Amino acid sequence: MTKEILSPACHTCGRPSAIIEFSQERGAVRFVYSGPGGSNGSIGDLITDDRANAIRLAVTAPFDNVKLRRAGLYDGAGFCGQCAKFYCATHWNVSTTGGGRCPEGHFKSLDPHWSPES
Repeated sequence: MTKEILSPACHTCGRPSAIIEFSQERGAVRFVYSGPGGSNGSIGDLITDDRANAIRLAVTAPFDNVKLRRAGLYDGAGFCGQCAKFYCATHWNVSTTGGGRCPEGHFKSLDPHWSPES
């Protein structure tokens, strides 16, 4: 089984802002995700090729909010739409309520159960 791993780099420290892993499995794509807002576990989820392609596009330059929203990553893989930069969980300054502030002070919900930003 071939694995594809994508890891956008944190603008501040260069560590991964998220780790996105794809592998082909029985006509679907196994998707394992870990980002500043959490993960989908070590087993991950089966997703369609279209969803996998949307995620790939979202973490490929040029980066923007529209591509990140289409990808459906609730924490945006650590992307700050106002800065147009990725940040890791350390540099998001994540609070216990599930929100975070990037190094520039912009707020973002990193919790899948909280209302998304507009």
